[in-house]
Order: sequence, then C-alpha cells, then structure tokens
Amino acid sequence: MSCMWVSVADCNQSHIFQLTQLLRQDKDLQIILSYGDPHTDNRGNCSSQIRIERLLSRIGIPSHLKGYQYLKTALAICMEDMEELDGITKKLYPAVARKHKTTGETVEHAVRHAIESAWKRGNQKEQKSLFGYCQSEGKRPTNSEFIARMADFLLHDTTSFLS
Repeated sequence: MSCMWVSVADCNQSHIFQLTQLLRQDKDLQIILSYGDPHTDNRGNCSSQIRIERLLSRIGIPSHLKGYQYLKTALAICMEDMEELDGITKKLYPAVARKHKTTGETVEHAVRHAIESAWKRGNQKEQKSLFGYCQSEGKRPTNSEFIARMADFLLHDTTSFLS
C-alpha cells in the first residue's frame, strides 16, 4: 500500500484531476488531504529532522558533505538520548556508522571536516550566538562540543531561530 500527502491549500483543479487518475490506477493508494505541512505537528511545530536541517544550514554546514548526513543522524540520536554523548567514540559514532553502513572512524573524520568547512565559510554571527566564539577568533568547537551544543539547543530552545 502506498500513501501520498497532499496539501489542499496548494491544490488546483488540474492537481485534483491527476489525483483521481492516480486513484483509478492504484486501488491501494491512500491520499491524505491536509491544510498543513507534513513536517509539522498539530500545533505547527517543525519535526526534529527539519529543525536539525535548518540549524545545520544556518551554521553553514555544507549539505553536500557526508558529515552533514552523519551530523543529522547524530543529532537525532542525541535528541532521543543525550547519554549517547557520554561515549561519543564508543557509542555515538558507531551508532551513526551502523545507520550509514560505514565505520566510526569515517564518521568522526567526516563530521570534523564538515565542522571545519562551516567554521571557514559559515555564518560567523550564528556561530558566535550558539558557541560564544567564531572562526575570526581562531577557535572552532571539537566534534563532541559541536554535537552537544547543537543537541542541547535543539532540545531546549523555543525561540524563532528555527522558524
């Protein structure tokens, strides 16, 4: 059975015709009609995955890097259980590596490279607001500092930073 989410607010007559054609072709197709965004809850809050992506983008992590994908996974894991940060090389990196079918060492290196890239070319104002320092001061966070701060921010911040 396949499922499709459709925003009624974005539908026009042509879209409705195409949807009826799809329903005729696939009897098992379910179409969910909604007025909202599929990535938000009933109160309009963004899903954690979308919030993670927005925050990484805002900091300046290039999305084409493997480290970006690994950071998304690591932050999602940490948001579920912050204790994963207690053993970043023994617990978190191997957990991310399993999900991406690679090694913990590869994850560590790719994450470090992504952070370095962001710190060289990213938004220094956002870096300073989140970490208290930026590239112009000659510092960059370690992998564990970066992941811990980002996860903590995602868990506890309720401002419009991610809107």
